[in-house]
Amino acid sequence: LAKNVEQELTYTSLYTMTAAMEIWYDPDPSSTIIEEDSVFVESFFAIPDKEIEFKLHLHSPWLMSPVAESFKTDLFVIWS
Repeated sequence: LAKNVEQELTYTSLYTMTAAMEIWYDPDPSSTIIEEDSVFVESFFAIPDKEIEFKLHLHSPWLMSPVAESFKTDLFVIWS
Protein backbone atom coordinates (compact mmCIF):
# COMPACT_ATOMS: atom_id res chain seq x y z
CA LEU A 1 0.00 0.00 0.00
CA ALA A 2 2.77 2.46 0.91
CA LYS A 3 4.55 1.86 -2.40
CA ASN A 4 1.31 2.50 -4.32
CA VAL A 5 0.75 5.77 -2.46
CA GLU A 6 4.35 6.81 -3.15
CA GLN A 7 3.93 6.12 -6.87
CA GLU A 8 0.68 8.09 -7.03
CA LEU A 9 2.24 11.07 -5.25
CA THR A 10 5.22 10.97 -7.60
CA TYR A 11 2.92 11.73 -10.52
CA THR A 12 0.95 14.46 -8.77
CA SER A 13 1.19 17.85 -10.44
CA LEU A 14 -0.06 21.32 -9.67
CA TYR A 15 -2.70 20.83 -12.36
CA THR A 16 -4.21 17.84 -10.56
CA MET A 17 -4.13 19.55 -7.17
CA THR A 18 -5.81 22.83 -8.11
CA ALA A 19 -9.39 23.61 -9.03
CA ALA A 20 -8.52 27.06 -10.38
CA MET A 21 -6.00 29.87 -10.28
CA GLU A 22 -6.81 33.31 -8.91
CA ILE A 23 -5.02 36.54 -9.77
CA TRP A 24 -4.87 39.10 -6.96
CA TYR A 25 -3.67 42.68 -6.80
CA ASP A 26 -1.97 43.10 -3.43
CA PRO A 27 -0.04 46.40 -3.46
CA ASP A 28 1.91 46.03 -0.21
CA PRO A 29 3.93 42.80 0.01
CA SER A 30 4.71 43.32 3.71
CA SER A 31 1.01 43.20 4.64
CA THR A 32 -1.56 41.37 2.58
CA ILE A 33 -5.19 41.95 1.71
CA ILE A 34 -5.64 38.19 1.25
CA GLU A 35 -7.16 36.97 4.51
CA GLU A 36 -5.95 33.36 4.10
CA ASP A 37 -2.34 34.55 3.75
CA SER A 38 -2.27 37.11 6.56
CA VAL A 39 -0.80 34.84 9.27
CA PHE A 40 1.94 33.60 6.94
CA VAL A 41 2.87 37.12 5.80
CA GLU A 42 2.87 38.49 9.37
CA SER A 43 5.08 35.60 10.50
CA PHE A 44 7.46 36.06 7.59
CA PHE A 45 8.00 39.76 8.33
CA ALA A 46 8.06 39.35 12.12
CA ILE A 47 11.84 38.88 12.03
CA PRO A 48 13.48 41.85 10.30
CA ASP A 49 15.73 41.01 7.37
CA LYS A 50 17.61 43.90 5.74
CA GLU A 51 18.17 42.05 2.48
CA ILE A 52 14.46 41.32 2.02
CA GLU A 53 13.48 44.85 3.02
CA PHE A 54 16.02 46.25 0.52
CA LYS A 55 14.49 44.23 -2.36
CA LEU A 56 10.83 44.63 -1.36
CA HIS A 57 10.21 47.36 -3.94
CA LEU A 58 11.13 44.87 -6.70
CA HIS A 59 8.18 42.57 -5.93
CA SER A 60 5.19 42.71 -8.21
CA PRO A 61 1.84 43.61 -6.63
CA TRP A 62 0.21 40.91 -8.79
CA LEU A 63 -0.08 37.43 -7.28
CA MET A 64 -1.18 34.13 -8.75
CA SER A 65 -2.83 31.99 -6.12
CA PRO A 66 -3.89 28.35 -6.64
CA VAL A 67 -7.29 27.29 -5.34
CA ALA A 68 -6.89 23.82 -3.84
CA GLU A 69 -9.00 20.95 -5.08
CA SER A 70 -11.02 19.05 -2.51
CA PHE A 71 -9.17 15.88 -1.48
CA LYS A 72 -11.68 14.44 0.97
CA THR A 73 -12.30 11.29 -1.07
CA ASP A 74 -8.62 10.89 -1.95
CA LEU A 75 -7.59 11.01 1.71
CA PHE A 76 -10.25 8.47 2.56
CA VAL A 77 -8.81 6.10 -0.05
CA ILE A 78 -5.25 6.61 1.22
CA TRP A 79 -6.19 5.91 4.85
CA SER A 80 -8.47 2.94 4.12
